Amino acid sequence: MNLKDKIDGVEERIGKACQRACRDRGEVQLVAVSKKFPLSVILEASRLGLRNFGENYAQELRDKRRETEDGVAGRLRWHFIGALQRNKVKYVVGNVDLIHAVDNIPLVAELDKKATNAGTRVRALVEINSGEESKNGIRGDDLRQFLETASEFQNVSFEGLMIMPPCFEDTEMSRPWFSGLRKMRDGIEREFPGMRELSMGMSNDFDVAVEEGATILRIGSALFGPRPR
Repeated sequence: MNLKDKIDGVEERIGKACQRACRDRGEVQLVAVSKKFPLSVILEASRLGLRNFGENYAQELRDKRRETEDGVAGRLRWHFIGALQRNKVKYVVGNVDLIHAVDNIPLVAELDKKATNAGTRVRALVEINSGEESKNGIRGDDLRQFLETASEFQNVSFEGLMIMPPCFEDTEMSRPWFSGLRKMRDGIEREFPGMRELSMGMSNDFDVAVEEGATILRIGSALFGPRPR
């Protein structure tokens, strides 16, 4: 199956999930997870209509942006979706449209510092821990305090939540994590009205995520196949 067929298949599944949930397709943004894939694959996907691309490694993201010609760069929107170390912030600020996985105040402070120096503003999501100790993210109970503290930084704007639930063979089992994130967002939206986005759902479970309110999907293998080593 070629890339166009894979994109069409993913789009069809998103459309059907939106229909089941009585949602408009325009409410859901597809981020193609392109980490480890060469720029040539990204450019082909862009020619086929994809615009948003997600990277996990700060220096890889920086290098891909550097290699992109000016005429093409305007068509691409980059998302940083991996765990971001403070010493790698310099490679990300000013190079991405959205950072998906912010989970500690020292990182917020470093983002704000670099954004201030660069004369720009950082858009970010708060990563919520799924309950697995091996994964990053803050506890849901700490979200309000985190946002109150983060609001003191003028050049970092938090716009929603992100989660990586456990990986299940039966994707229906992911539903409680997705519905829980939506309820968490709904519970704070009045106090923090900018918190609208829900980054949840990957190649194995994005249909369920759309049904539960996802606004951003992070899809890699369903589009590009197995990731290069």
